[in-house]
Amino acid sequence: MKLGRPNGAVAAFSILFAVPLAGTPVVAQGGLEAARRAAFPHGTHIAEGEEIRRFDTHRLVDTPFGPVLVSEGYIEMGSHATPGVIAVHYLRPNGTGFAVRRAFPTAVENGSQGDMSEWRISRQFTDLPAIYTEGGGTWQGYTCMVATLTELRPEGPVQTAVIPISYENEGAVGTRRARRFEGRIANIRRGGSFDVIFTGSARFTEHYVYRGGRFVRTTRESRASC
Repeated sequence: MKLGRPNGAVAAFSILFAVPLAGTPVVAQGGLEAARRAAFPHGTHIAEGEEIRRFDTHRLVDTPFGPVLVSEGYIEMGSHATPGVIAVHYLRPNGTGFAVRRAFPTAVENGSQGDMSEWRISRQFTDLPAIYTEGGGTWQGYTCMVATLTELRPEGPVQTAVIPISYENEGAVGTRRARRFEGRIANIRRGGSFDVIFTGSARFTEHYVYRGGRFVRTTRESRASC
């Protein structure tokens, strides 16, 4: 979990993986700088109405269909309901640098107060790289964290999973009746399934299977949802 920008009560929760998320090839630093200039020719601080989005962290991912720049966006002075964003730019070589083929300014939205707790690139879930994010917040005394998977496909980024990973209700019901669950992703079968194993006030497992291009929970409701 990042420590640079606290996210309220959410900072107390960070998902634990039974198997570390595998990385995906990233282009060298010189290529990263060229990609950033192509994707953000006027700078990485962008005004969207009254919002200022700062894209300060970038990953350049080498995919079978060309380089893809993934950029984390932090929204300054974001409200509790304002998620952090991730922008995605599909690139092509252009002289000594890159040109943008397609741009997805808000490919991923997660978190609150203009920020998300964690993100990374992984190839563990399918054959294509995916953006893994964590984010959450507190609403009426309930604190929940959700992970998302967004697969980088040739046609563009596609969200393939929404995964509740932690839950705590002390702020709503008080200490005596409080319940808290924390999950870890385990038993990943690439392109097939994975589990989220919860501990805390109760021990249980939620199972996800890959159907129709998405990971779907086999139970209708998650016990870790707000």
